[in-house]
Amino acid sequence: MIRIATWNIDRAKSPAPIRKKIAMIAPDILVLTEASNHIDLGPEYGCLKSLEFERYEGHPWITIWTKWRILKLIPTVDSFRTACCLVDSPIGPIIVYGTIIPYHMAGVSGNRYPETGKRAWQMHNEDILIQSRDWEKIRSLFPDTPMIIAGDFNQTRDGNGRGYGTLEGRRTLSLELLRNNLVCMTELDFAAIGHINQHPKTAKTRRNIDHICVTTDLSSKYKIEAGAWDSFTPEGKLMSDHNGVYIDITVLN
Repeated sequence: MIRIATWNIDRAKSPAPIRKKIAMIAPDILVLTEASNHIDLGPEYGCLKSLEFERYEGHPWITIWTKWRILKLIPTVDSFRTACCLVDSPIGPIIVYGTIIPYHMAGVSGNRYPETGKRAWQMHNEDILIQSRDWEKIRSLFPDTPMIIAGDFNQTRDGNGRGYGTLEGRRTLSLELLRNNLVCMTELDFAAIGHINQHPKTAKTRRNIDHICVTTDLSSKYKIEAGAWDSFTPEGKLMSDHNGVYIDITVLN
């Protein structure tokens, strides 16, 4: 079994419980978003980091950790919010693409994005198309290699309506995934299946906005199951403002 996970760790404001949780999850490949140099998984893992914004020195937005050898670094359309590499694995080389698709206020207010003058969700929708072209370009360079895209997609995709995101954004992403022969494996109601729990103090339950997508050459060939974990410890201490998700890829005999 191969475990691929992703987690937005909110720049590791609580690094100790984050490290403990990652050790419990024990991923073979881990894509951290809003990452931090305070999180080091040690010599068992290799690492690829995106470029750092000057304002967030020591906190790259993407860090890819892998237990297997990184065969090649692959340039991406945005070297700050995406990172990509070719990774060796027990099932052969895999392209791993870590990403953050912008949140609703990107380019509207705040200091996380240099763009200004955008409408709410505009940059989110535009970036899906930009990244989709990037996925297509990378796949054309490695046409026979499976691809995994993981990170903070900033949209709920559990089929329950409302949630974070817009219908336009979900439709756009669905179409671009289909066009690139990608399947989102984390379109689940993780609360309903008991993976995401109600916070013991606030009584609130998160809806997942972080996703892992795989090309159909993986989803059709192997058994893949998705899971998730809470953003807080059993005592209710927040580790991040996001829950984490993972997929287990089982090689069938």
